[in-house]
Amino acid sequence: MGRPKKAVAPGAVAEDLARFLQELSARSGRTYDAMARVCGVSAATLCRADSGERRPAWEVVRAYVEACGGGAADLRKAERLWRGTPSQVSRSGVRWVEPDAVCEVHQLGELMRAARALSGRPSLRSVEERASALGLVLSRSTLGDAMRPEAVPTETVFCVFMRVIADFAGSPAASYGPEVWEVVWRRVQPGRRPRGRAGTAGGSSRKASAVRGSSAAALVTSAGSSRGGRGGRRPRARAWVRPGPVQEFKDGLYQLYLGAGVPSLDDIAAGVLLDEALAAAPGRDRVNRMLWSAELGLQQDAVAVAGILAAMAGLDPAAAAENVRELWVKAAAVRLYGCAVGEADPLALGVRETFVLPSGGRTLPALVPYVRRQHDQAIEAVVGRAVAGRSGMVIARGPQAAGKTRSCWEALRGLPAGWRLWHPTNPFDGTQIVQGLANAGPRTVVWLDRVERYLDPVQYRDAGTVQAELRNALHDARRAPVLVIGTVSAAAGVLTRSGGLTPAADTVVRTLIEDAVVDVSPKFTKAELMRLADLADLDDRLAIARDHARSAVPKFLATSRKAHPILAPKSFHTAVEQGDTDTLFMGGTLLRQSGRLEEAATWYQRAAEAGDSQAIEPAAALLTENGEPQGAISWLQSLAEAGDPDAAVAAARRLLATGRDAEAIRTYQHAALAGDSNRALRAAAALMRRSGRTQEAVRWLRTCAERGNPVALQEAAHLLWEMGDRTRALKFYTDAGSAGELAAWRDAAERLQSLGRGDEAVIMYRAAVRHGDRQSGLPLADLLVEQGRLQEALEIYLQEAEKQKDPEEQSPDLAVLRRVANLYRFTEQPDKALAWLYEAADRGDVAAFMQIGLILRDKCDQGESCVDEAVEAFTRAAAAGEWHAYRESVWLLRKYRGLKAAVEWLHRRIEGKDRRAVREMADLLREAGMVEEALTWYLRAAEQGSEYATKYALRLQAQLLSGKDAEVPPEGSGSAATGATEATEVL
Repeated sequence: MGRPKKAVAPGAVAEDLARFLQELSARSGRTYDAMARVCGVSAATLCRADSGERRPAWEVVRAYVEACGGGAADLRKAERLWRGTPSQVSRSGVRWVEPDAVCEVHQLGELMRAARALSGRPSLRSVEERASALGLVLSRSTLGDAMRPEAVPTETVFCVFMRVIADFAGSPAASYGPEVWEVVWRRVQPGRRPRGRAGTAGGSSRKASAVRGSSAAALVTSAGSSRGGRGGRRPRARAWVRPGPVQEFKDGLYQLYLGAGVPSLDDIAAGVLLDEALAAAPGRDRVNRMLWSAELGLQQDAVAVAGILAAMAGLDPAAAAENVRELWVKAAAVRLYGCAVGEADPLALGVRETFVLPSGGRTLPALVPYVRRQHDQAIEAVVGRAVAGRSGMVIARGPQAAGKTRSCWEALRGLPAGWRLWHPTNPFDGTQIVQGLANAGPRTVVWLDRVERYLDPVQYRDAGTVQAELRNALHDARRAPVLVIGTVSAAAGVLTRSGGLTPAADTVVRTLIEDAVVDVSPKFTKAELMRLADLADLDDRLAIARDHARSAVPKFLATSRKAHPILAPKSFHTAVEQGDTDTLFMGGTLLRQSGRLEEAATWYQRAAEAGDSQAIEPAAALLTENGEPQGAISWLQSLAEAGDPDAAVAAARRLLATGRDAEAIRTYQHAALAGDSNRALRAAAALMRRSGRTQEAVRWLRTCAERGNPVALQEAAHLLWEMGDRTRALKFYTDAGSAGELAAWRDAAERLQSLGRGDEAVIMYRAAVRHGDRQSGLPLADLLVEQGRLQEALEIYLQEAEKQKDPEEQSPDLAVLRRVANLYRFTEQPDKALAWLYEAADRGDVAAFMQIGLILRDKCDQGESCVDEAVEAFTRAAAAGEWHAYRESVWLLRKYRGLKAAVEWLHRRIEGKDRRAVREMADLLREAGMVEEALTWYLRAAEQGSEYATKYALRLQAQLLSGKDAEVPPEGSGSAATGATEATEVL
């Protein structure tokens, strides 16, 4: 058995791919050496492939899967994950670009700076020394000049540097051979740059000057003749547009654009400007958005552009403009997709309401404060990748009442402004699901509660169509990012049927779900129970759960059925007389099962009127089935007017389905004003905005705010911001925050930050922190770092980090400690960075030892005496699975203690059954010029399965047989002969 593989770090560049590869490796039970013998790829390359630090080559991934015995399905999944892996980004913000993507001269220097940053920022002196050890010449002064942003490195400097930097820990250049860098430099060297940039700019400028001196008619003529001379311009790729009237409008404009011969934006804008008969004169940018973005734009702009394009194409401008006007009107009447995530109602999405306490206590919200759980990090990771631009799906799987839906909802609350959410109004209508997936575009969430209802061929006949639309939504790059989030029961047949009797379609959907599933336990862990105890003072129901639920907290909170002794009646008849909601609900269920639907509806109604929100929907459904749809709506409206937000949601849903939007708005408003319900308030405001009554919604929300509800001010600010009235919106945000709604400060800051107004966002974040908002501290510090205000950011980071150092902290956030250390490191304060990294290591962050070693290595290069401490740190890192630590330790010992010390260190590792040290010993002796001794160790490593060692052994054998001179040992302290003699004695 080999050493256990180090777990993939959360947030790693290739996290998903690495985790999948490690799962394949664990399933096969093969070591890296065994896999290397099968696939012909070295064990070191396979180890790098599943580390997650960067995206490996596709040939390596394919060889890895085949070596693990993976089938075609595994290979397809690996390819999908590989294609979705982004480029690696360093902690300092420097982006690594793959060599085959380098096509400009300035990218050569960027590649050098990125390689250095990702290799631990070694000093130029250490790079010079390692180049000398390899027999290469690279002075640090020349390298310093080449590292300047405006400099273009020579071929020698570029190729030598990339070859040397590949030998440092964590270097992304280690995956490529020296010949790659020669090819890259020659491809983009001066004199062979791609044509078109400078000439295009000049051509556009000359064309614009000519256009300004001509008439509109002459412009049309000249545009047509120039197109004929050029042979036509290739049209750009179009943005994805949601199917329907908007797409028809965009297609109509695009056909005119093609008919006009693909004119430039300058030609179109100038033609519009010179035609005095047009009602609008959109500029180049607005024309660009009209043609290439998914935005609808203004009607007069569309008509103007259509007229000019028709004239260029030789068509009737008036007829074309009228056709586009009609298409625009139809497109403008289309309702927006879903609703804003912040406006969604969690109970309408399937989140279970917490049980109701007896009257006499304080009024409590429908949901208790959320207690973070183990699985939340996995769900939030998928959401975070969606925010970063990658489509994805996450399915929470678990038994009934395990907290699956609540966990998904809490993960969505971190989405930035601008994201929209869609969920089916009728969860049993598969056609609606297909349409919703087909219409999912960028920055949208598709909410699918209990996905087995749509994906299981047994439960839904057209499940294959849903599967196809789901894959299209997730894999269409033009629509990214799309986030599909939902739940599935642990006992769902679509996941459990097996034993050779499973239809092929079930196998497909099982694979689809398993790729995205996150298991949710029905019971709390000890750490989660401690967090529950910390929050118990905020809500009486949490206190009851703490005392009586044991570990089954989600199920306890999700139902009032005997949740607490004070709620349990002594007998069934007493319970009915007292109006016990659980008993009434149970009676309705029994009557429904026996076919007595009218009586069942009455019992459900009684339970709902007594406060059981879960009885509302079955009562309304039975009334509708009994032929009383209007009676169901009237009953729901009466409950809503009495202040029941759940009844308002159910009534409004039915009113909207029948096109009675105005009545739905009034229903929400009654519930909001009568019961002071923020759910109904948000729903009313959102529906008014979708109906084109935004200003009326703002006035109504201000009235609600005057009655003492600061949430109304925040909702009004949201509406004003969406309208583009940012000044009034910021005023409303400020008023809401001052009135006690702390989230309003944070919302305003995030919106300002998204517009690039960072200074104003800092003011809002500071106001939130000053008023007691605990969630705004770290976003404020991150924003300050982006602005270069490092000292201010450091003060905030330190405050958060001190909290993590508290020994009573049960689950410290080590990322905060690393932020402090990295900030000190990149501001040239290595001693302070070391202190925080040691603190992180003491708290269990084993990855910190590698960073500690790198800092101490730089100190050694600067003349400080800390070799032993650096070697100790690298040794700890090596024990934790950081394979680069071997080379760093050997290099330090050889440089400062001599060859004998390095050999002794490797011997201790070999005696501890460390197979990696065998290959490192062979490399060390080869570099020292001891070819025959190196050959012995390479043969030993080859016997252990190292393909790398086998290649070097064959090379050295050929070298010795041919009689060529051995490699000359590098210069160092003392003579090479003395070092070799000492090493021989140790061996």
